[in-house]
Amino acid sequence: MKNRNAEPLVSIIIPVYNSQQTIQRCLQSIADQTYKKIETIIVDRYSSDKTIQIAKQFNVKILRLNSERSLAKNFGAKKSSGKFLLFMDSDMELHPKTVEECIVLCNEKNFDAVMIPETTIAYGFWARCRKHERDFYNNDSNFFLMPRFFNKKTFLNVQGFDERLVLGEDFDLARRYEKRGYHIGVATLPIKHIEGKLALTKVILKAYYYGKSFVPFFFKNPTLTLRGYSPTRFVRNIKFLLKQPAYLFGILVIKLLEYVSYAIGVFAYVLSHTIFLR
Repeated sequence: MKNRNAEPLVSIIIPVYNSQQTIQRCLQSIADQTYKKIETIIVDRYSSDKTIQIAKQFNVKILRLNSERSLAKNFGAKKSSGKFLLFMDSDMELHPKTVEECIVLCNEKNFDAVMIPETTIAYGFWARCRKHERDFYNNDSNFFLMPRFFNKKTFLNVQGFDERLVLGEDFDLARRYEKRGYHIGVATLPIKHIEGKLALTKVILKAYYYGKSFVPFFFKNPTLTLRGYSPTRFVRNIKFLLKQPAYLFGILVIKLLEYVSYAIGVFAYVLSHTIFLR
């Protein structure tokens, strides 16, 4: 029999805001883990729905902080007790052996962090297009690895997520891991990302919001930004995308709307800062 007292504690940190539609399944997937030495930390941005009432049905620690996700994740990490950290979104579900696999990779293969692939659960045409896009990222060998599971010591050594960033904070963190010479492994068991239905208005508003945060990320990581957001990656993997021509058309529509909305967001950021400087 395994000695659970000797097993390292894993702290799972989930920023939430009005997540009542997905939080129960998210937390249930944590409760169903084969690896049991886990603490779950909810960082709530003062939800006005039933998110916290649902969360209280599970063994979780609830923190409240009115902040963007980078600060919320760092706050949860600082309040955690685990040797390892796993960051999740409230609309994600773990495979029952995800934590166990990540622990094995870190303990037996000496990885400092682990990238966990995602599989998208989508309903409706636009959401299925988004799923095909994410599947393409998983099949792109040149796509930058963005870990979710971390050795807490190394996470704190690189000072966690950059709290000035709203966009690309995970890219930025992975880059700093690489610069420090830390080793990032890749898990095989995917996280489910529950997209549900996707409305184009949601795509536009989200891209506009991120566009207003694009400039700080670009100036901090210009090469990484071009690598992560350049449309050339689609050309490079056109054979994969052509497997589903209808979805390829949908992806092109989504990306066009995103890039235009990003540009408007960048313009709004520049305009607001120009006015402020006057």
